[in-house]
Amino acid sequence: MKRSLRQRGFTLVELLVVIAIIGILVGLLLPAVQAAREAARRMQCSNNLKQLSLAALNYESAFKKFPALGHSGQGNAAPGMGAGAGWPYAWTISILPFIEQNSLYQNMMAQARPGGPGLPTPWSTANNAWENQNWKAQIPGFICPSDTPPTNRGESPSLLNYRGCLGDDYHQNHFRPQDGRDNRGMFQRDRYLAIGQVPDGTSNTILFGESVAGGAPNDVLGGVAVNMQAWNPAACLARIDPANRRRITGAVRADFRPQGGRAWDGRPYFVGFTTIVAPNGPSCHWGGVDGNEHMGALSSYHTGGGQIGMVDGSVRFISQSVDTGNQSVDDIDNPGSRPSPYGVWGALGSRAGGETASLQD
Repeated sequence: MKRSLRQRGFTLVELLVVIAIIGILVGLLLPAVQAAREAARRMQCSNNLKQLSLAALNYESAFKKFPALGHSGQGNAAPGMGAGAGWPYAWTISILPFIEQNSLYQNMMAQARPGGPGLPTPWSTANNAWENQNWKAQIPGFICPSDTPPTNRGESPSLLNYRGCLGDDYHQNHFRPQDGRDNRGMFQRDRYLAIGQVPDGTSNTILFGESVAGGAPNDVLGGVAVNMQAWNPAACLARIDPANRRRITGAVRADFRPQGGRAWDGRPYFVGFTTIVAPNGPSCHWGGVDGNEHMGALSSYHTGGGQIGMVDGSVRFISQSVDTGNQSVDDIDNPGSRPSPYGVWGALGSRAGGETASLQD
């Protein structure tokens, strides 16, 4: 006599146990997956900085000088590139041929003076064929994949996460050498340095650094505290909200003026940073808009700090706990070759401070 065999299935309890185990495994693996993704994004960001640093070195090799922070065509510089006389156009335009963007560069030069009508203002987002193709171009090598773009793009035609180093300077970094001011970083408006003008050493001097482009106006990362009319970084640090260390208090930047939205605007607010406040600290601006002295901090969404490109072309990660010296010391007008009062961080930003500070591998 044959016996029929019934196929036994899973009970409800067994299914719930299996689902719970799967949930626990996913919970354990998710942080590792996220960490691996961030590691890949950080590596891509590092490669972007590497390519920009090499592009600046190739520019220096071709022209015997590094590009200026902003080129306005004033003083002894070449004719201006803008529809508005004397507007500073950023170093980002100068290096386009050296990052495989020669076609975009040639299109811009055809538009620029003296042969063309002049480039648009750096905040223009006009909807026309030329600007859609060129002025609004998003250069992959200008954008850190760990960042998020600004929400308001109304005056932000092209994104930029990487900035030229203004050094340990707040007092005068929006002026030009022709105005009798000379900052201590590698970049300044209408100033073109040769590689021989870095006596502190190319491996000890910062060329570029990353900066958060988006963020809410009152975010420490991405926001800007405006009307910070004191010369010492302690006053900038005092703008951090004690109740929420991720926020800044008081007057802040307008929503439509994010720091990282104007890749072509050659003013410190948009394309420069300082080595005064520690990485991932607040950024502060003297005035209420974007055209004055700028104490812009290095910043990123990478854990614990941000990345910098040195004048020798190397890329380093700098900790947000780096020594920043005495934050109560005022920056001064034309500090010359004095050692930086802002510790290792200030020394790495100054090209001729005579300090012995360096980064160790």
